[in-house]
Amino acid sequence: MVSKQLSFGMSVVVLLGCTWSLRSFALEIGQADAQYADHRFQLNLSVTLNAPLARVETVLRDYAQYPALDARILEAKVLERVGDHRILLFTKLRACSGVFCRTVNRVEQVDETPGELHAQVLPDRSDLLAGMTKTVLTADGQRTHVAYTTQLAPNFWVPSFIGRPLMLRTLREASVELFRNVERQAAQ
Repeated sequence: MVSKQLSFGMSVVVLLGCTWSLRSFALEIGQADAQYADHRFQLNLSVTLNAPLARVETVLRDYAQYPALDARILEAKVLERVGDHRILLFTKLRACSGVFCRTVNRVEQVDETPGELHAQVLPDRSDLLAGMTKTVLTADGQRTHVAYTTQLAPNFWVPSFIGRPLMLRTLREASVELFRNVERQAAQ
């Protein structure tokens, strides 16, 4: 009887531990709207991470680790530090629309200010006609609210009937997964 009580007690402790562990990485999604307009794929994402702003910012500025945060990123490296708060960032991405995939090289000028990253694609050095990403971080106690906006115009054809909806879904899902991974790393 004592053995059964101990076993039940241990099960409760393990279950509570698992519940606490899941809660500690409970990214909250406020908005995740992806659309195609004006020949651009666009995403507006609002999430709250269970990690302090300083740690989230540190993870997001560790550019060499981007492949660990986003499965689409095959390679990332700082090409040049242009100033105290500006870099040129190279990323090699795997862009897929269903079964059709291609490797995309992107060079962006990234401006770093406290609580914000603003990246602008350099089309003459990228496989994109245009693109920009803005990430704004706001502290909420020991949590961080993230307002993330991105848009890109590929320099390659994406089939409208099947390719565009699949690319929009991938953009939305991969971006949410990116911030789940940021949350995990920042909470450690």
